[in-house]
Amino acid sequence: MARLSWALALLYALLLADTASAQQRLNVRFGVLTTASQAAFYVGVKQGIFAKYGFDIDVKTLATGVQANQALAAGQVDWAGGGVESTVVGWATGLPFKAYSMYAKGGDSYGILVRKDAAINSPKDLKDKRIAVPQGTAPAQGLNQVLQEAGLAPDSVKRVNANYGNMGPMLTSGAVEAMAGLEPFLTLTEEKMEGKAQLLMRLGKYVQGGGLFLINDKWAAANPTRIADVVTALWESQQWVRQHPKEAAAIEAEFLKVEPRIVELSFKTLTYDPLIDDFTAASLQKTADYLADEKFIPKKIKPADYLQDLERVSQEVQAKHPDLLK
Repeated sequence: MARLSWALALLYALLLADTASAQQRLNVRFGVLTTASQAAFYVGVKQGIFAKYGFDIDVKTLATGVQANQALAAGQVDWAGGGVESTVVGWATGLPFKAYSMYAKGGDSYGILVRKDAAINSPKDLKDKRIAVPQGTAPAQGLNQVLQEAGLAPDSVKRVNANYGNMGPMLTSGAVEAMAGLEPFLTLTEEKMEGKAQLLMRLGKYVQGGGLFLINDKWAAANPTRIADVVTALWESQQWVRQHPKEAAAIEAEFLKVEPRIVELSFKTLTYDPLIDDFTAASLQKTADYLADEKFIPKKIKPADYLQDLERVSQEVQAKHPDLLK
């Protein structure tokens, strides 16, 4: 009996040790951009979802996808989210990270806003107009496709390089007749112009919005058995945003330091879906071709070649947690 009790005690101790090992907590530096499309990252941290899966998160605030690329490459963060364009640039230039999930989708978060006094009522009317647009971005790529579909040459408009924050004032002041931009700046600019601007079109037909969740290669190599846990935590965070949009908007607004109403505007054009669908795959290839043609990347690439880890981990997580896609 004594021997049996001792054996049971030893077995119990081993089970506890295995459980503790499985639940070993990891400190992670998470680079999060100040954009509503990455709401699942910050919401997941604040709601304790990443902690639930054994990750203690230190959020590092980043401004752009380019900065996320740089931070991952320099080892300043372990995880980050990159927009479609910046991720393709990272792949083409051999930066040391891989994509493991999408964090959001939503090409309709991009659009073309025009001044009413410019008499732009169709894409054909963009000819010879000054258009504020950030170079090498989804709106720039979408604008190219809009012009092509309208039978206009790429140089038939006067592109004015801008960023998402300053193009609204450019349109308001009359420095440009149109802006190819991003929510919530589109809606906020339209509101500020009080009836003097109108949305010509959204760009979801042409480009994919949102972006990809990225992990630094060094972190992935050091923690290969935890990657599925990371992705599971992200999927659960995305599900929480989908199921609690108002509460999620309030949490994200705290991070962005804006009114919740502004985040809610962005949520209307975004979906927090982690999977690569056919449209996304095609959009990634179009983006890669566009960036190569415009000399933003040194060579043409096939994004599908860079998504093998994402597909493998997605299949693993979906098999274990199909409910997280509901």
